[in-house]
Amino acid sequence: MNKVNLPLFLSLMIFLATTIIVGVFGVIPLPEYRNLTSNMEFDGKIIYRVEIESQNLIPPAPDIMDECIFSVDLNNNLLKEEKIICTSDLEYDLGYNINFFDAQLYEERDILIRYWDESTNTEMGLVIELNSGEILDKIKNPNFAEESDKMNIYGEKLIDPWETSDYDSRVITIYYQTRYESIEVYRSKAPTNYRFESLKWSHDGNSIVGIDSENNLLLFSKDKEFDPVIVQFEELNLELENFEEKRILNLLGWTN
Repeated sequence: MNKVNLPLFLSLMIFLATTIIVGVFGVIPLPEYRNLTSNMEFDGKIIYRVEIESQNLIPPAPDIMDECIFSVDLNNNLLKEEKIICTSDLEYDLGYNINFFDAQLYEERDILIRYWDESTNTEMGLVIELNSGEILDKIKNPNFAEESDKMNIYGEKLIDPWETSDYDSRVITIYYQTRYESIEVYRSKAPTNYRFESLKWSHDGNSIVGIDSENNLLLFSKDKEFDPVIVQFEELNLELENFEEKRILNLLGWTN
């Protein structure tokens, strides 16, 4: 084979090999979910942490990054996001020592946020009112429970999807553990980079909320009484002006 035709031959071989691989293994689409509808009768509020990228009005200054805690009230047929609090609401008073990463629900009606008090050199916790976003209290050495939200009122524990999904085979799953067995909630084919994250029980222990790698908020039935649904917001939060991108980072919980 002469040198002129060699590159063309190699390109043709690569094209044929790619075609064969795609034909054998196939292209796996993203899982499909129904939209949440008002007749499904969910209740309570889902609380979640988001990252906001806002456009700086004075170019060429960089865009402004902020973290916020939002909620969506499932009792309201109009699925509207509500801002509870953002780091930008607190930084003037508390500096940059606020940690939203491990914010938790506190006594099922408030939010507990960790921060460092430089004046006393002490770890503190801010107790934030769930509806108004007002600071109710500041407590020393707050007790941040670990893994407590993985277990529901029946003593059933959510299993991390990383442990049960087979990403090499492009199978994504959700399981929970009873005292005696592991029970499958959901199974689907999915692309290798598709993930479920931050699973939480509903307050009644019968449903599960989670986020996926596509930035969707999803609801599942532990007993498969309904097909998984996606929460499509009717209204975005309008208090945050000029924001370009919003990404859900993790869930705090599903409270009543």
